[in-house]
Amino acid sequence: MVGDVTGADRSTLVTLQSVEDGRYGETLSVIWEVEPGRRTLPSGSLPEITKDGFDSPERLAAFLDAIRWSAVTSADVKTLQAPFRSGVAIEDYQLEPVARALDAPRVNLLLADDVGLGKTIEAGLVAQELLLRQRSRKIVVVCPAGLTVKWRDEMAEKFGLDFTVIDSERCAEVRRTHGSAANPFEVYPLAIVSLPWLRGPKAQRLLDEVVPADGPTYPRTFDLLILDEAHHVAPAAPKQVYAIDSQQTKLIRRLAPHFTHRLFLSATPHNGYQASFTALLEIVDDQRFARGVDPDPSAVKDVVVRRLKRHIVDADGKPRFLQRDAREIPVVYPEDEREIHGLLKDFADARRKRLNQTKSRKAADLVTLLLKKRLFSSPYAFGQTITVYADTLASKAKTLPPDDEWLEDFFEEAATLDDEALEEAEHDALARTKPLVQGESDELALLRRMKDWADAHEAQPDAKAKELITYLKAVCIPDGEHWTNERVIVFTEYRDTKDWLRELLRSEGMGADRVAELDGSMTADAREQLRLAFQKDPSEHPVRILLATDAASEGIDLQDHCHRLVNYDIPFNPNKLEQRIGRIDRYGQREIPQIRHFVGTGWDQAVDSYEADLEFLSRVAKKVARMEEDLGSVNAVLSDAVQRRLTGEINDFDVENAGRGKTKGGNVPAETDVGEQVRKLRANLDETVAELRITPAGVKRVVDTALHLARQQPLKDVVDPDSGLYEVPTLTGSWERASAGLLEKLPASDEEPKQRPVTFDQRTAKGRDDVVLAHLGHPLVAMSTRLLRAAVSGDEIGLHRVTAVVSDDPELETVLVGAYSRFVLVGADGVRLHEEVLHAGGWAPQTGRFRRWESVHRLGDLLDRALTTGKPATPRVQAKMAERWESARVLDGLSSAIQWRTTTRRESLVRTLAQRQEAEQSRITANLEQFAATLRAQLGKGDEQDALFSAVEAQSKDEIAQYHRDRRSWEERLRRLEGERDRELEQVAARYADPQPHSFPVAVIFVVPQREAL
Repeated sequence: MVGDVTGADRSTLVTLQSVEDGRYGETLSVIWEVEPGRRTLPSGSLPEITKDGFDSPERLAAFLDAIRWSAVTSADVKTLQAPFRSGVAIEDYQLEPVARALDAPRVNLLLADDVGLGKTIEAGLVAQELLLRQRSRKIVVVCPAGLTVKWRDEMAEKFGLDFTVIDSERCAEVRRTHGSAANPFEVYPLAIVSLPWLRGPKAQRLLDEVVPADGPTYPRTFDLLILDEAHHVAPAAPKQVYAIDSQQTKLIRRLAPHFTHRLFLSATPHNGYQASFTALLEIVDDQRFARGVDPDPSAVKDVVVRRLKRHIVDADGKPRFLQRDAREIPVVYPEDEREIHGLLKDFADARRKRLNQTKSRKAADLVTLLLKKRLFSSPYAFGQTITVYADTLASKAKTLPPDDEWLEDFFEEAATLDDEALEEAEHDALARTKPLVQGESDELALLRRMKDWADAHEAQPDAKAKELITYLKAVCIPDGEHWTNERVIVFTEYRDTKDWLRELLRSEGMGADRVAELDGSMTADAREQLRLAFQKDPSEHPVRILLATDAASEGIDLQDHCHRLVNYDIPFNPNKLEQRIGRIDRYGQREIPQIRHFVGTGWDQAVDSYEADLEFLSRVAKKVARMEEDLGSVNAVLSDAVQRRLTGEINDFDVENAGRGKTKGGNVPAETDVGEQVRKLRANLDETVAELRITPAGVKRVVDTALHLARQQPLKDVVDPDSGLYEVPTLTGSWERASAGLLEKLPASDEEPKQRPVTFDQRTAKGRDDVVLAHLGHPLVAMSTRLLRAAVSGDEIGLHRVTAVVSDDPELETVLVGAYSRFVLVGADGVRLHEEVLHAGGWAPQTGRFRRWESVHRLGDLLDRALTTGKPATPRVQAKMAERWESARVLDGLSSAIQWRTTTRRESLVRTLAQRQEAEQSRITANLEQFAATLRAQLGKGDEQDALFSAVEAQSKDEIAQYHRDRRSWEERLRRLEGERDRELEQVAARYADPQPHSFPVAVIFVVPQREAL
């Protein structure tokens, strides 16, 4: 749009203002005479009306839909638009986070929904909506290393968002393509980074270049931070009085303040320790929470979104998720397997008797736990560790004496490691305990006997492995020859055990392409290929059994054609169990999830300690698998109980009632009335459909119209039990990219990839991976809407933007002429505050002048009915309408009607936006005042808090130092709050200041009464 023109003798300086994507503050100055291809386009006027310049009603309706769907910013925060730009069928409950996001001046949310409820989809909806509304441009996703490709692909496929994975390879490419000083965080506005890479020195140097060293600026450097598996950055506190920041905590704590919006994802955000939980909340929103300070319950309710599977219901109130079937597989353990446990028990007892010092006892217990973990997994895993341990003891290398710090944190930190890193950490832990056994011949002799036992048993299946093989054969090859279409996932904590099971299955005729493996050594691309194979229909891919380590227990979906999962071993951290089960018990599962684990047949009788230990772990697994309660903080209690029980510190533990009323920090409050929540969200979505007319038929009409105008082949119906499937033809020229993502990702090895059909209906696409949902953000639909929108300023498109229909509507007095215009309200910073398509019009009688119709709602309803049910006017009637346009001076009257409608709508919206500004500023003020009161109350406790430390024996200096740092931080935060409030209020005021209207007429419709069409 031309903003200013400055003339000179030989040149003209023209200042252009952007009208695309709401960046109305951006300008470009050019010398008109030297610009190649310069021309003036009629973007701000009504179309020319000639007798040969009419479109069909259907074509004009498609054009208006394309314009309407591009008006994505609304002053109404209830109008959700991201769900219609998603390639998956959205469940109503998944709309809650995006609804909350729109209602807040800044988005600070912890998505803590149960495993498998679709937190990635919820995050994508929030990101998409913020982008559409111009509230976000620079987004960074931080996730575990194995999930970077999954995030990239899901954002592309499900939301049409082009994210780039930033890693060392990408950095090198940026230097080649953009220069040695280029920074990928500036080159790619939508970025994904892994948490391990982000911790590295290279990533830190790149961040130092773009992040202000003296704190966040206003506006902030980045817009939205999405942190997946956020519990990994919460400070660990397994047995401490006070949580200490880990390196990952410090990293994200430093990074988060430079983002305007923060969205954290974790199904297990609360480990049972309130100091750890409040530290996580502080990173999410440091204007409402502080680590070590009990949060206000209302603040937690505002920031945390937590729903459990058992609370999710459909519109009829029926449970949305099937109840798990969790059972034990009985195992008869022979005497020789009991023997090894007896040797391990003797080894542990011998050292416990000898070591009386507290620190040494803890280290000795750690060795016992690690060896038991390996033994309970497999003879091979146990043998590998015994070998490493024995070699360590035989070496002359020096080791550090054990100390409390790493012992206390070991299992909590180990829970975040993949299989390879876990093995290294456990072997390193064993090495550090070397001084405890060196020179003790009896203990070394026991180690040698245990190693001999492991060597003798690793070449054949033990009792548990035999039961696994029996189970797998019964499910997958019941007749011993033919494979069924059933699939099973077998989880183990250790890669050694996974490798051992692979060889055992191979020796039983269950190998080759029927068995797949997933562990931490696989690249992100290899993981994704395996996921695709396992998610493919069994009739199309032979894999039936997946052997997986816990590297597969986070963020990978395996539920499409698998509902059976076996926990071959039981991790000592119950959170891992829940994560494992979540791979199949998740959104999209159509069968009852069947969870299996092993228990000795004599567990309910007088048994030895071997079966007693295994039975105890079985009870833990059963409690977790039943999912009868929110296990968030209970799992921390269970984890502690496992360690104490298996080291002999306690004889038993009441697993069934674990944590009830006794957890140190409680659970994260969960929303229980999800049914009412869902009904409200569905009502909001239905309103959006009605307002924007986003229907499957409407989307297809836009695509059909665009393909015809672009001289491309039309869509073809596909014969399928589900109606509404279409084959996309071979597209030419620039339209080739509209076919992106249609090819199947994992074709048969001897076949070319097949092109999948598209559907425009979410209900048809639901549960099908052989169909592509062509949503508003899909390349095919996006290119179609872009082409039709271009007709506003480009006459070469082939759209006249004028139609005439004949109607017998009783409200018609005479010929009704309506006009549609694109109305935009822009804030002082050039960002679009609101956009919509307005209609205006009036009567154009055969004699007399144009008369405006001021009943806007009745006019809109009549125009909608006319476009929907009216008949196309004949060429003769079209010619008469062109004549009447001139004789009744419709152009002047209609232009005046558009101006009147623009003025009245602006006045209404200015009031609405003023109310919105006041609401946002009031919310900011109230939140900060609430936080200040919380901080003052905490500081007022004084020495009462300090007494906590003096009452506990052998306090860690690091804990006390962390507490005093936090106390100083509370005082500093309190001092800064007033200044932060003023800056936040200024940001809100700037966004809404002096809104300027822009109006762009786009189309004209003549509605002719039947009597005047004769």
